[in-house]
Amino acid sequence: MIKKTITYTDYLGNKRTEDFYFNLSKTELSDMQMSVDGGFNVQLEKMMNAANNKEIYDTFVDVVLKAYGELSPDGRYHLKEDEDGHKLYKKFKQSPAYDALMDEICQDQNTIAEFCKGILPKEVQQEGPQDHKAPANVQPINR
Repeated sequence: MIKKTITYTDYLGNKRTEDFYFNLSKTELSDMQMSVDGGFNVQLEKMMNAANNKEIYDTFVDVVLKAYGELSPDGRYHLKEDEDGHKLYKKFKQSPAYDALMDEICQDQNTIAEFCKGILPKEVQQEGPQDHKAPANVQPINR
């Protein structure tokens, strides 16, 4: 899980600083992997090899939004839907905070890779790519 403290200016001109939370569970990773023929990581590799920037960006945005949620006050839940079943990311995507986040993390490939690694459960981060079929864009960074 990543906690991002984002400073932005709201639509009324007020400068705000808030914490936002991003996480993908093992189940969500498996769902993503099973959602496309050949697996999500294979689809992503094909996009990267084809250098299809629009498709790569759209996929990254989808991952960011799937990871967005609100942390319950007791820290037990990372909520991604409200009580009526509406996805919380829809409201977040319409905020200046979303713009600020995307400006920050889309600066370079290392920042994107760090974000993608950070949204994974710690045990998946430690397993490495060969032990868990995470999407290709969330592999550990070799420095």
